[in-house]
Amino acid sequence: MGGDLAKIRIVGQYLIEVWKAAGMDLSNVVFKWASEEITNHADKYWPTMLDVGRRFNVTRIKKCCQIMGRLEGSLTAAQILYPLMQCTDVFFLKADICQLGVDQRKVNMLAREYCDAAGLKFKPVILSHHMLYGLKAGQEKMSKSDPDSAVFMEDTAEDVERKINLAYCPNKEKTDETNDAAPAEEVDAGKESMHLQVDTLKNPCLDYVQHIILCPPGATFTAGGKTYSDFTSVKSAFLSGEMTEQNLKKGLTDGLNELLEPVRQHFTNDENARTLLAQVRQFKKEDLKAASSDEKEERRLNLVATGKISSAGGHVVFAPLPTASPTLQMATDILARLALGGDKKKILFLSDWSAHVCSSCDADKKAIAAYHTVLLSGLRSLDPALMDDVTVVTQSDAILSDPSNYWISVINIGRHFRLDDIMGPNMKDSDAVGPVVGRLMRVADVMGLDPASIALPTAAGDVDGFGGADVDENII
Repeated sequence: MGGDLAKIRIVGQYLIEVWKAAGMDLSNVVFKWASEEITNHADKYWPTMLDVGRRFNVTRIKKCCQIMGRLEGSLTAAQILYPLMQCTDVFFLKADICQLGVDQRKVNMLAREYCDAAGLKFKPVILSHHMLYGLKAGQEKMSKSDPDSAVFMEDTAEDVERKINLAYCPNKEKTDETNDAAPAEEVDAGKESMHLQVDTLKNPCLDYVQHIILCPPGATFTAGGKTYSDFTSVKSAFLSGEMTEQNLKKGLTDGLNELLEPVRQHFTNDENARTLLAQVRQFKKEDLKAASSDEKEERRLNLVATGKISSAGGHVVFAPLPTASPTLQMATDILARLALGGDKKKILFLSDWSAHVCSSCDADKKAIAAYHTVLLSGLRSLDPALMDDVTVVTQSDAILSDPSNYWISVINIGRHFRLDDIMGPNMKDSDAVGPVVGRLMRVADVMGLDPASIALPTAAGDVDGFGGADVDENII
């Protein structure tokens, strides 16, 4: 959906209608919109996400990239945020059991590892379910870019028949996985863990029979005039030649259309459902990638609008991230940078949440706050006249004044840059992922402040905590 939250919500409403039409019992189901829940509890959600980020290195987070169907080398910086947020969701929702597809297993295991790292006693139970094969040869799962790789809930009877008739349907098991394989550039990241059991046949038609047609209790499958009540019999009949490919596909087509017909009727007869389906179909037709950034509403924190600063166009000085041993030199450097602002409105920005994600002072909230208290006291003692003209802004206060727009801007910034660009030349995959998040936050901070000039901490001794101010300058 091109990152458009309004469209994403419409798709969510459409999915609810699909589940209703398919007969899902909703009596004990509560639907929650992530954007609303996270915004309403931003003071709890985002610090947890930052804590997850600081406890793992880039290598570990990259291993979760398969949940987006992405190869590691093609990651944007925003795609590093997704595993961190999905891991955070587990604890934000206080989930005892996480039931997701096996393609999500690595990020679910990240949540269990976080429990060890953070000293949490109770770990979530992970239930990973089967992933259906894509309908074409070599597809470990459906491809979002290929509408013929799966049967969709809104497919017509003709769509289903066409897709199944064209589906890959081998009748001999293979030990050489290179046969019928998809081109290397199309292979999903994390392919080796897409399925729970070893399968040397990889027949998507049989996969659909086993996990869709025969999944409900008491279900049967009819093909070639014979009715089967268990999958083993279906597979044996097909492999032996008793059941032809034509009969298998005809039986599968009939079975799928029987299941989909109530859904089709709901989206035909219910006005709300019909409208949602029309909107979703229109979204699919749109070339979202062709839309220029100028056509999209800019989402960012606006600290003038939230009342945290009096006006844009000021001179902003970013204080160095906290350390257990603040020095007089740090204070004098900050005062010198503030003085460079001349007649412009001067702002001193204290990055307390960035300090957390970068593990400054071991991410101890009280120690970080104490550092800032000592720093401000020292600055006011050294040059009270200058400091009287300075507005002090604490990052967490600024973010919580409009958390939704702030974090959307962080994500959008991440979408704009490749991960390698944000990491810069000196950061390695073995390093903690926190500085990546910190650098994205730094850009979002600047956007929220909308200054005429900024002064960043020096890179000497890695005082800024992000690995060097040169990278910050480039991405800003």
